[in-house]
Amino acid sequence: MLEEATIRELAEQRIYERGMMYYRQNRVHELKGKGTEYTATVSGSDTYDVQVSLSSGGDGVFSYECTCPSARKYFNACKHVIAVLKEIQHRQELESFTKSASEAGNRVRASGSAYQSGANMLAYFKSMVQRKQPQRLQLEPQLFSVCYYGQYSVWLEFKLGEDRLYVIKNIIDFLHNVKLGNSVEFGKNLTVDTSAMEIVGESSKKLWQMLQRVHNDLMNSYMRASYVNRYDGGRSLPFQQKRFYLTPSHLEEFLECMGDTEFLFQYDNEAARRVSVVHENPRLRLSVQDKAGNGILSLPDEDICPLDSEYRFIRCGNRIHVTDSRFRELVVPLMSSFAGTDQIQMSKSQMADFLGSVLPKLEYIADVDLPASLTERFFLEPLQPEFYLDYYHDGVEVRPSFHYGNTSFNPILQAGPVSSGQLTLVRDMETEIYLLSVFDTYGFFQNDGIFVQPDEEKAYDFLTEGLPLLAERADIFYADAFQKKPVQRMNRITAGVSVNDNNLLEMRLQSDDLDMDEIFAIIASYRKKRRYHRMKDGTFITLEEQQLSAVAELVDSLGIRKGAATGETVEIPLSRAMYLDALAREEDGIRLERSARFRSMVRDIRHPTESELEVPASLEHTLREYQATGFRWLSTLAAYGLGGILADDMGLGKTIQVLAFLLSAQRERKAPALVVVPTSLLYNWADEVQRFTPELKVRMVNGSKADRRNQMEDSDGDTDIFLTTYNMLARDLELYEGKNFSYCFLDEAQHIKNPDTQKARAVKKIKASVCFALTGTPIENTLTELWSIFDFLMPGYLLSHAKFKQRFEVPIVRAQDTHAAKDLKRRVMPFILRRMKREVLKELPDKVERRVVNEMTEEQARVYKAYFVQAKKEFAEEMKNRGLGESRIKILALLTRLRQIACDPSLFLEDYDGGSGKLELLGEVIEDAVSSGHRMLIFSQFTTMLQHIATWLDDRDMDYLYLDGQTPSIERLRLVKRFNEGEMPIFLISLKAGGTGLNLTGADMVIHYDPWWNPAVEDQATDRAYRLGQKNNVQVLKLITKNTIEEQIYELQEKKKSLIDQMIEPGENFLSKLTDEEIRGLFA
Repeated sequence: MLEEATIRELAEQRIYERGMMYYRQNRVHELKGKGTEYTATVSGSDTYDVQVSLSSGGDGVFSYECTCPSARKYFNACKHVIAVLKEIQHRQELESFTKSASEAGNRVRASGSAYQSGANMLAYFKSMVQRKQPQRLQLEPQLFSVCYYGQYSVWLEFKLGEDRLYVIKNIIDFLHNVKLGNSVEFGKNLTVDTSAMEIVGESSKKLWQMLQRVHNDLMNSYMRASYVNRYDGGRSLPFQQKRFYLTPSHLEEFLECMGDTEFLFQYDNEAARRVSVVHENPRLRLSVQDKAGNGILSLPDEDICPLDSEYRFIRCGNRIHVTDSRFRELVVPLMSSFAGTDQIQMSKSQMADFLGSVLPKLEYIADVDLPASLTERFFLEPLQPEFYLDYYHDGVEVRPSFHYGNTSFNPILQAGPVSSGQLTLVRDMETEIYLLSVFDTYGFFQNDGIFVQPDEEKAYDFLTEGLPLLAERADIFYADAFQKKPVQRMNRITAGVSVNDNNLLEMRLQSDDLDMDEIFAIIASYRKKRRYHRMKDGTFITLEEQQLSAVAELVDSLGIRKGAATGETVEIPLSRAMYLDALAREEDGIRLERSARFRSMVRDIRHPTESELEVPASLEHTLREYQATGFRWLSTLAAYGLGGILADDMGLGKTIQVLAFLLSAQRERKAPALVVVPTSLLYNWADEVQRFTPELKVRMVNGSKADRRNQMEDSDGDTDIFLTTYNMLARDLELYEGKNFSYCFLDEAQHIKNPDTQKARAVKKIKASVCFALTGTPIENTLTELWSIFDFLMPGYLLSHAKFKQRFEVPIVRAQDTHAAKDLKRRVMPFILRRMKREVLKELPDKVERRVVNEMTEEQARVYKAYFVQAKKEFAEEMKNRGLGESRIKILALLTRLRQIACDPSLFLEDYDGGSGKLELLGEVIEDAVSSGHRMLIFSQFTTMLQHIATWLDDRDMDYLYLDGQTPSIERLRLVKRFNEGEMPIFLISLKAGGTGLNLTGADMVIHYDPWWNPAVEDQATDRAYRLGQKNNVQVLKLITKNTIEEQIYELQEKKKSLIDQMIEPGENFLSKLTDEEIRGLFA
């Protein structure tokens, strides 16, 4: 149970006493909790939330929080926390009493003694003495206002009580006693216990809170200024004892607190009256007397008393008005004019100005009495202004004419009073001044009753900005020189486009009332960032419209140049068609009239799913729906002689889509296709061709220089695909001179992302009818990478590199230019097909397995060949001397060594530095997968291989986790949690140590670095990711080294997979299930 000393030590004495007062006043509400955790709300100047945590025994305070401002400033507990702790202490006492009473009752029933129960009851109710019932009091204010030599001051006085109200004779002393919780005697019939005081009434509660806050603000300001002794509680503040001064902001707050509640108000020595607050302007009353043609303005005596010099608050009758800003703007100068007098005299000419300029404004705040004898000397007619425009050299001139009924005059020539017979015109000076000020704003000068602006730029500003302001209040007339309005918007340009027999676009530009020369002149002005273009007839064409951006963009992008006359066509490359169509659809400034062939082309490229092109019969049941779409997209682009980027996510089968296209185009091709791939994928591509499209004859260009030369000759002319690598192509460029290919495909096209490399320069010299690129990452770091790929696909489509950087890369990267980004996207998106796994998720199986074949390095191949010859010899000797049954351990050792060489010969050869083709392939897979956001598990039977991979990752500063048989159980769990929470993208796992018992659903890719004899073991490892809780499709990659035992192991896996569950258990004894013939075949 909480002790008093525990609570007291949490706060300084002053705060503790305030908290005790809050507790006694029952200000703690909604206390919730039991045991150690509690929440509550405490009402003070506002309502605050408190949270308290006690120690496990409930006798200590572990932590506390409060939402009040003081809690954020100070380390110790605030008064609200103290009050809550006291309430918790009280609850603990109640629970203790209830428990003790129950136990005592049991004892009474057992022993017949009730003394202990009675003692508990007395102790509990004695503890409640300190909790007092609230003393409910009324608080009533009285407001006093004094004006002394034009200086206004407002004071407040208060009465407090229950039935009878008593004046608070010293407000400062009373507030000081409230802070201390002292009792205050107001008379023999009223003593206020401030620790139990409760103010009743909504407005009174707000007023009491305001009083305390104002007092604190004023006392703190004086304390900071050292105006009072800091230890007298602020009692020496320079206030009247029973009143205190209200600043204008405090006065406004007081009136807001009172709302609709009436209160006493006393002005100077007047008798006090009950008033209420209204938020509306009072209506004043003014009168004008006629004295021989002159006017006398007077303000009759009214019951009006301002409370401040700005007339924000005015007592009128029994209401205090809170005025608006316009009222104050008008009433202050009016009342200042009456200072020291009760009349204002005006001459006949002044009366005309008064009636025309002043009276319309005063009608907002006052009712004005005008005698008929006065108004009969003046005539009032509405102003009807007119302005006549004409050209003045490069600028404009304007002649004004003002009409009041039948009276007309030029305001430049007639500035004084205007008479008609015996009557004087009351001019609308406010409107006149406003209209004429427009010409001052735009720099006009006066010349013989005419406003003149000779400067073309300023004339344009006037016509586009100033003239509309005049037109809102006046009639505008144009001279004959203005055949149409002086400022015109740019007419919409119509572009007619068609596709001719040469597969080029033919375009014709035209616009209403504009010939081609004018169109180009307007575009030239726009490029110079002019705000307008001046036509030959003097008309201004405004260029401050978005549509002109599209027009200029059209002309620049399509290469249209000045000189083509209206009616002539311009030929532009077919590759611009999709961009032109998108530009016309998205921009209002262009209307495109499309020919039927153009519309058909755009529809075919934009909607490949609607194509009627049939998938080759041999692949009809192999391609998934999205892959068939990719095939049709490639075919459609190729049909129009256009290239593109197939940028599908990793694992969606870009290769098979290309093979489907090449198979479909086989009959019509006039030349072979060229496919350029990274070295690590050369044999994988050959394997995919053989598996999916054996009808296609593929020729790999590799080996020695002489071999490559012979392979390129293709004397029979029956090769469908030449397959080579980036490195080989760069070395053999002379072998490709003079050769024309039907298609050229670049796989992993990010290899040419740097346009200055030898690889990029080499592939861009290949001659092909259509070029395509395959890459999941067309942009890795810079936009130049995208430009370089397009420079291969369609040279010049994205301009030269220098212009591309100037127009797109620099504005987008450095200035975040959204318009440039949108325009670039408009250009490239028709030629990029990208699908992510999540987009085609419904088509994908739950688990996609793929074999990825790699070639050994030259040194690795030599080591493997030498060791294979030796292993074959040792196998023959074992079979001869001991037979198969007794030689399985020896055979397994021989096979394991071959598997290690296929992975990396350095696993057992210490001085080996000839590289590993498989490790190179894995590196490319890892980099591509991580850049695409994939998270992967990499399994290997060999922990030494995992350590080699870890070294490779360390050298590239790539993060990973590692688990093998030496990892303690508790560490295994921690590693799994870290991976599933997304901490690292790569997890290296020993097949035996981590193949079972782990839940790694945070991965969406599984890589088996080396094949294991039993595919069930691999499946179990794969199932670490593909299991209940997995929300993403899982891609499984099996890396196979070409021309090694790994290919044979994979074939055995496929052969035996359907029988494994019935025949064997996971483990190495898979070898024991192989037939003699199968084992012999491993060393064949």
